[in-house]
Amino acid sequence: MNKLIKPLEWIENSIAVLSMTTVSLLVFGNVVSRYGFSYTPIWSEELSRFLVVWSIFIGVAIGVRKNQHIGVDAIIRFLPHKLKLASEVLLNLIGVVVIAILVYSSIDFIKETMEYEQLSPAMRIPMYIPYIAMPVGLSLSIIHFIHNIIKLFTIPEQAEFAICASEHSEEINKNCRGGQQ
Repeated sequence: MNKLIKPLEWIENSIAVLSMTTVSLLVFGNVVSRYGFSYTPIWSEELSRFLVVWSIFIGVAIGVRKNQHIGVDAIIRFLPHKLKLASEVLLNLIGVVVIAILVYSSIDFIKETMEYEQLSPAMRIPMYIPYIAMPVGLSLSIIHFIHNIIKLFTIPEQAEFAICASEHSEEINKNCRGGQQ
C-alpha cells in the first residue's frame, strides 16, 4: 500500500503547492496590472478561483492523509483503550462512506454539466474541468481513510498514536511520545 501512497503524496503536495503558488502570482500580477496599467485580464480571477477550488479538495485529501481532519473526541477520550481503537476504525469507515456518497454526487453533477455543455464565463473552458476537483480530491481522501484503517491494524505505533492523539492530558500525551516533549 505504501507503494501507492508515496506517489499520491508527492502528487497531492505538488498540486497543492503549484496551485497556491500560481494563485499568489496571479493575484499579485492582477493587482500590479490593475493599479499600474489600468488593465485586468478577465481570465485571471476565474483561473485563480478554479485553482483555489482544486487546492481545497486536494487539501482535504492531505488532511485525511495526515489524520488532521476535524473530529469530536469529547466522548472518545473517556473510553477504554480497546474502544478507542475501535472508535478510530469506525470513524475512518464513516469517513469512507460519507466521502463515497459525495464522490457519487459529484460525478452526477459533472455528468449533468457535460450534458448541458456549460462553459466558464471568462476562459470559455468546459465547466466540468474545474469541477473534476471534487471527485479527484474526495477519491484521494477515501484512499487515505482506507490506508489509515490498514495502518491501525498493521502498525502498532500508528494505533497508539491515534489513540493518544485524542487524549488531552499532558501526562498521557507525554507517555504516548515516549517521555519526549
